[in-house]
Amino acid sequence: TMDISNSSGEVHPMHLHGHHAVVLRRNGVPATGSPWWFDSLNVENGDSYVVAFVANNPGVWMDHCHQLGHAAQGLVAHLAYEGIDEPFLIGGNADNDPE
Repeated sequence: TMDISNSSGEVHPMHLHGHHAVVLRRNGVPATGSPWWFDSLNVENGDSYVVAFVANNPGVWMDHCHQLGHAAQGLVAHLAYEGIDEPFLIGGNADNDPE
């Protein structure tokens, strides 16, 4: 699982490369009804999410705000699989699914 929270005063559309995720909880309340799968998630000021994804695409993946100015200011993280310590080359034998 991954926790996402926002107390910045602004909205952040967060995007995790290489995976799709599903919301488990929003602001402490469990998700109900149809699964809330996402590629990008608008995280409003004051919101917190617990999300899950299947870790089946080895690599070093970016998680970032889709407001590019925010990403340029550092609202970027990396999801790195254990044992993976360098970027993959295009056409390599990494067994991952590039975007």
